[in-house]
Amino acid sequence: MEYLKDKFRTLAEAIERESVLIHRAALIDGYRDIHKLSKLGIDRIIKKATNYGGKKGAKILKERYNIYVDRLDEALDILTIIAESSRLLDVFEYDLDKMEIFVDGSILVEAVGESKKPTCEPMAGFFEGFLSEFLEKNISVKEIACRAQGNERCIFKIVQK
Repeated sequence: MEYLKDKFRTLAEAIERESVLIHRAALIDGYRDIHKLSKLGIDRIIKKATNYGGKKGAKILKERYNIYVDRLDEALDILTIIAESSRLLDVFEYDLDKMEIFVDGSILVEAVGESKKPTCEPMAGFFEGFLSEFLEKNISVKEIACRAQGNERCIFKIVQK
């Protein structure tokens, strides 16, 4: 148990050192403007960029902070801490049996409001990049339901390829 506490303490320190403060309203306004361009295919570019960000974050945790896990549930526990501390969402939960991630309070939904398409694919990109790099496996994450579409919460499907 002490080992786990040390790892979480190290993770908290890493988040504090490696993150930058960006005003929430600026993120909301920025994503609202960018989302309008999604019809032009920019959403794929954004997901690719967030995927890279997720991979980079996982590399930093491994290389600089010596945090390694080899099980999906452990990686998702770490991702929970990162996601909830980012303030980009309120609640991050997962169900290993269903291979799903559940998000409440997404800042991206707040930015876009109602939408016919899922709006949180940038989060899916980050989750995918992080899990793939952290576990050194080819993992895909896709948003299958979004609060912006009128669903109760955002749901992401995890697929190990």
